[in-house]
Amino acid sequence: MSVLAHLYANAPKYQAILQEWMHECVESEPPFGQLQSFTDPARAVDHTEIVEQQAGRTLVLIHRRPDTTTPPEELVLRVQGFLVDASLPPLRRDQIPTNTHRLIDLKQSVTITGLGVQPFDDAAAAVLAVYHQFSAHLKGHHLRTWQPERANTYISLTFGNRYLTAAKFSDNEPHADLSEVVDPFNVLQPHLSSQVHLQENVVEYWERNTQPNKTRRIKPDAIMCGAMVELQIAFTVAKLGRHDYIFLPKLRAICILNRVVHADYNASIIKHLSTRNVSPLRKVKRKVGYDSDDKENASMMDLPQQRLKCLTLGDGVV
Repeated sequence: MSVLAHLYANAPKYQAILQEWMHECVESEPPFGQLQSFTDPARAVDHTEIVEQQAGRTLVLIHRRPDTTTPPEELVLRVQGFLVDASLPPLRRDQIPTNTHRLIDLKQSVTITGLGVQPFDDAAAAVLAVYHQFSAHLKGHHLRTWQPERANTYISLTFGNRYLTAAKFSDNEPHADLSEVVDPFNVLQPHLSSQVHLQENVVEYWERNTQPNKTRRIKPDAIMCGAMVELQIAFTVAKLGRHDYIFLPKLRAICILNRVVHADYNASIIKHLSTRNVSPLRKVKRKVGYDSDDKENASMMDLPQQRLKCLTLGDGVV
């Protein structure tokens, strides 16, 4: 049984843990920080607005401003769930496409599920509300259909972020270090020509310590499926053609809240190994060779013995 199989097989226990956590996080008044707080489309419209960037190639959901002179601030929300799929750094050589024009498509992503708990399903409904808000803003254009996915019959949500941005659309945004986390083996950077890694492309990785109740930065390869995590996410829409757009739920950070599923899974494996019946060691017969060889070898071994039986004392006199 895998970690995820253990998660699904013991869903009621982990549903209770997640539901308790999400209930403690929900807000009834602004400023809103939890995704599940935006289940009402009217609430999303009242407290957010959409701005265009990169000459209209990107639309971003931001906090509603009192006036247009106020600098825009991206709306970053949080959502909790169990990690069921992940594609995270560092990059390996086999992930680099041979066609350098496809480098821009490289991305990291995570998928989480709420195992059917209501607060998580509310969060999924909130994403749909944001999608419809973008759709209304793009009236007269085509926004590609988006809907939640499913993982083992449960609603799941996927968030991602590209590693690279086309340099011509960087808008003088500060560059970020690509070598420390994303490309420590230097398999991507030698192929870059017209692509850059910006602050916009950065994802942060954290883990919560229970004692004391603080967070610390971690490497992404320490994040494994089955962990209960909190994501910090944002929403953008990218222009693909003249009138074609795609909705992009964006990953900004991931924080491990606990590893209770892994702890329970490891304990169950140890218990199984310590209690199962082990058959006693028995001698094993071994036969090696071929039938024809065995007969030939046996006859050759018997020949000297047959000769000895035929010898007399007189045969040995010189």
